[in-house]
Amino acid sequence: MDHSEIDLNAYALGEATPAERVAAAAYLASNPEAREEFQRLQFALTALGSVREEEIPRRIAFVSDPVFEPSVWQRFWSSTSGLAFAGASLLAISITTHGFLMRPAAVQGVPQIASISQAEVDAAVQKAVNQAVQAVEARTEVRLRNEVSLAVGATEKRFTQEIQLMSATMQENETIMRKRLNLMYVTNAGLSVGGRE
Repeated sequence: MDHSEIDLNAYALGEATPAERVAAAAYLASNPEAREEFQRLQFALTALGSVREEEIPRRIAFVSDPVFEPSVWQRFWSSTSGLAFAGASLLAISITTHGFLMRPAAVQGVPQIASISQAEVDAAVQKAVNQAVQAVEARTEVRLRNEVSLAVGATEKRFTQEIQLMSATMQENETIMRKRLNLMYVTNAGLSVGGRE
């Protein structure tokens, strides 16, 4: 039997006829390269046999499927407005609870404190607002002064550098012009440069 007719794949899978099995065994015994290839084939088949079988999915899920959409709670907690609403609600509940739990108890025999008039409350609120506004204006004024002084300092430094650069450029140009004028005087006077006439 010709070696090209030997089917090692059928032999490894157990699908070869008895005559093909005998020929394949003889071929493997006589050819070390074919034996190595057969061993690699058996190793691959063993590895494939160890993989567990799973049901093939009927269809592929897409990102747009509802399975991948976040739940209502995930959307709520990931949104800024949802968190702000939850925080405000929690604050309102805690203030209301604190107000009910910390009510002063009426003590018998002790006269109640006279109530404060609305005008006094308004005056106290207005005074607190004025103080807060003045504090903010003072901080803003200090910050603006600092920023203006920094900006003025940076501008003055930049102008000083530009003036120095312009002065150096003018001096260099003046030197070049003097050299050219001297060369023209020498040339017009009939004198040669370097001592030659």
